[in-house]
Amino acid sequence: MMRLADEMTPLREPYLPREFGHRADPNWYLKTGGLRRRLAIAANLASTMASLHARGLAYVDLNPNNVMVSEDVTRHATWLIDTDNLTSMTEPNWRIKGLSGYIAPERTRNSPPTTLADAYSLGVIVFRMLVLCHPLMGSATFEFDAETADERIDRGQFPYVDDPDDDTNRLPANKWPKPLLSLTLSGRLRQLCQRTFGAGRLAPTSRPGTSRWREVLFTALDNVIECRGCCWTYYRLSPQCPYCGLTTGATPLLTIYPGTLETRLSARNSLALSDTGTQILPRHVWGHYDETEPVLTVRPVTGGYELTPHGETEIVNADGRPVTRIATPTGNDVYRVHLRTPMRPDRTIALRSVSAR
Repeated sequence: MMRLADEMTPLREPYLPREFGHRADPNWYLKTGGLRRRLAIAANLASTMASLHARGLAYVDLNPNNVMVSEDVTRHATWLIDTDNLTSMTEPNWRIKGLSGYIAPERTRNSPPTTLADAYSLGVIVFRMLVLCHPLMGSATFEFDAETADERIDRGQFPYVDDPDDDTNRLPANKWPKPLLSLTLSGRLRQLCQRTFGAGRLAPTSRPGTSRWREVLFTALDNVIECRGCCWTYYRLSPQCPYCGLTTGATPLLTIYPGTLETRLSARNSLALSDTGTQILPRHVWGHYDETEPVLTVRPVTGGYELTPHGETEIVNADGRPVTRIATPTGNDVYRVHLRTPMRPDRTIALRSVSAR
């Protein structure tokens, strides 16, 4: 028995078009959710897969037909369906190999289903959502007919389109996916793809697992901002909006450090604050991805930000007195407060204004 996926649609369209046609333009990319929604869906999917894998289960047939997302482009609920494919190493289900275009290369050679095969399929979906093409479908595939190229892609016989050591399968310079490669993949995402489709393409144990995909995708999502001129969403370190060219202003950045105000260590998380309010979740504070209730809400108000802790969490200053507001930082200003929650490690929260490079 499963809940019905009401007001949801399969991920395959419009996010994974095989033939781009009229979709090959920035307006279509923006109207279908832009970078922010694609990252949110991808992160939610990675989180679901990581939860399954933590329980020793493999999904086996991860593809866009089995992923349901909200029909409303302002939302990003993400569910998996067809869970009869689930299997484990105690009784692995070899019958289903996967959908062409999303199958891990070792599955074409009759290797058993594994969580690392799932991770490869997840990587393909994420790449196609963001860059609008398969990570192995570059110029080298044009020498073959479509059926042969697809078969060779499934077997992992082409290099990754962004392989740092092999440029024989690059994306065509005059095609739409090419600029998306640098615009939609953060530095960590780019490294993750290179590991997955480079060394990990034919060597499953060299691939990052889904928990790493979850971490990197959520970090990327937390550092996306919206252009005030055209609503295009992009990474905060870009000096200007890639769509309209408007200069990126200073971004309010909230950073979370382990420890107290006196003993804080290296930062564990940073996120750009939204103009409409930002929820600080357990994943930001303690790395607990399975908890979804907010720990703290930060809302912009006149002259600064309002801090609203939830549950038993307290926000205090160095003297232990409650803090309900932080002034808007300017220049090199950094404002720090202490987050305390019973039975949880203490955290330091710092607010600063950061300009793009």
